[in-house]
Amino acid sequence: MKPDGYCHGGRGMPDGFSMPAHGHLVWFFFVGVVSSLVDIGLLWYLCESWGIWYIPAAIVSYGCGILVSYCLNKFLTFHDRTRDYLSQFTTFAVISISCLLVNVCIIWLLVELAVFNYLVAKAIATACAFFWSYYGQSRFTFRGR
Repeated sequence: MKPDGYCHGGRGMPDGFSMPAHGHLVWFFFVGVVSSLVDIGLLWYLCESWGIWYIPAAIVSYGCGILVSYCLNKFLTFHDRTRDYLSQFTTFAVISISCLLVNVCIIWLLVELAVFNYLVAKAIATACAFFWSYYGQSRFTFRGR
């Protein structure tokens, strides 16, 4: 019998191995850090090395960040073995884009209406979007995993 707060170990994990329920959230956070580094690093590279205007570069880099996040979350965070990649990635991408919209809206509200510094607003928005993303990805993209 497993203690309360532990998930069943059958999600691609070795027999007898259990992950604390909060373990998904921790892994999700680290995957977010990695995918953000890919996003920001690629944005910098495309702008500085290739001379691409920052808007299309940001779109490409954000898309690559989504792809990295999907792969790492699928296999490391949620240990998901579903083979319906297209449908699952589409759900993941829609939730990720909704997080971008949440992020931008919160930044705008805090900067324009509450007179926050844009970097402080970005930090608050990122935290809100993180929890929105985790909720959406764990409930819809990787539900029951």
